[in-house]
Amino acid sequence: MFELVYYSISNTEITTEIVNDILKKSRATNAKKNITGCLLFYNKVYLQLLEGEKEAVQELYEKIKRDTRHYEVTLLVEHDVPERMFPGWSMAFHESINKESDINQFINNIDFFSKNNDLQTEATDMFLRMAKHIVVK
Repeated sequence: MFELVYYSISNTEITTEIVNDILKKSRATNAKKNITGCLLFYNKVYLQLLEGEKEAVQELYEKIKRDTRHYEVTLLVEHDVPERMFPGWSMAFHESINKESDINQFINNIDFFSKNNDLQTEATDMFLRMAKHIVVK
């Protein structure tokens, strides 16, 4: 099993419809390729953790890098892992965070997940730390 975390910056204003379209397509593609993970989008920043067979994940990442809807696609970490963090999620997604109370709850959820997760890896740790950084910024 293999994990990869990257972030990128949207080069356009993103609407709910655009995000839903991205999710719909990625969930269908990821299910076929047995890729799971989690996507966070906030203030024009995409943060994504992908997991699956190494070749499939790296192939998807190369496709993501060529997507013209974003730029500065930056690989944060990639490595082999013993098992998946998100085995049942073809692509989990956190809805928009619009209020300070939403941000505080999101951060509390990340802190709880970080402290109570036996499967945490370097990639999931990086994803969770970056997620906090993105929403607090």
